[in-house]
Amino acid sequence: MDFFRMAGAGIHEVAVGPVHAGIIEPGHFRFQCHGEEVLHLEISLGYQHRGIERALAGGPHPRTIHHMETLAGDTTIGHALAYGQALEALAGCRVPARAQALRAVALELERLANHTGDLGALAGDVGFLPTASYCGRLRGDFLNMTALLCGSRFGRGFVRPGGVAFDVDAARLEDLLARLAAAFRDVAGAVNLLWETASVMARFENTGVVSADTAKELGLVGPAARASGRELDVRRDFPSGIYRFAQLPLSSFTSGDVFARAYVRWMEIQRSVEFIRELAPALPTGSVRAPCGPLAPDATVASLQEGWRGEIAHVVSTDAAGRFAAYKVVDSSFHNWPGLALALRNQQISDFPLCNKSFNLSYCGHDL
Repeated sequence: MDFFRMAGAGIHEVAVGPVHAGIIEPGHFRFQCHGEEVLHLEISLGYQHRGIERALAGGPHPRTIHHMETLAGDTTIGHALAYGQALEALAGCRVPARAQALRAVALELERLANHTGDLGALAGDVGFLPTASYCGRLRGDFLNMTALLCGSRFGRGFVRPGGVAFDVDAARLEDLLARLAAAFRDVAGAVNLLWETASVMARFENTGVVSADTAKELGLVGPAARASGRELDVRRDFPSGIYRFAQLPLSSFTSGDVFARAYVRWMEIQRSVEFIRELAPALPTGSVRAPCGPLAPDATVASLQEGWRGEIAHVVSTDAAGRFAAYKVVDSSFHNWPGLALALRNQQISDFPLCNKSFNLSYCGHDL
């Protein structure tokens, strides 16, 4: 692609990627710099494009649910829920209350695992090893709780149209809550070290600022938007399932910097843990899956979920035979990549890894 280029005395260009020095998906970053200061960053994506939306046409097929679970591998539950909700609307299917509650538990566990991992990675980017080492391990503990529900650490095979594929008994719920309490205790100890350490805060505060006006103009979503004072959350604004009856308090901040994006994650961790603690012991009784019959012909539905990165949107249109005529997915990363580009303006280029991790966006979620 043709990148925007600046000219002038001392202006130079730094190209990063698309192949990176690590196990990471491909993306190309072009920095226009004056010395160490970044004047402009342009991001080129698309290298991970897999033709997912084209493959969905004519569905649903037996493979469709597996495409959904791997749209963005760290958001299996979020995308599977958006897909299931769309099919249930087209089929007129009423999901049992117990299944709705278990879906919410799985969605919040996905949020806990990723937020914990991100806070550890942010600590690692500033060389603060106590939090980095603990949170890397604790992310695995939350993933193992999801495996306790369905056998998969990423939740694959759990959410299905009409409900969930697995129920849980009282003993397993008791085990889950015990693991949750132990993991949260350790997360609190590790994460609070960040806010109490002056050298960490010196790197986090006033780094990579995205103002509320910029967040609004770009249409940022999720923790990145809430860290800039944009109070948006699908669970509150367009609630579905159990969130219609058990809403979480919205977590937001105003400074729009790396610290705000980190602290919003910490607030959401606390609220997700409290949500699961209240919901799990009081699960509704009954079945966990209802039949999801033929889809309505010549119909269109939009399905929204609040994934851990933010709003996920699935829009489906059916043809005269009730098959997918068109299927459009918008992952939250699609909205937020421009936010990272503007967060780097007037920053030191050495702050890029820290700003990048404070957004932690998905390449494959963008490159569908």
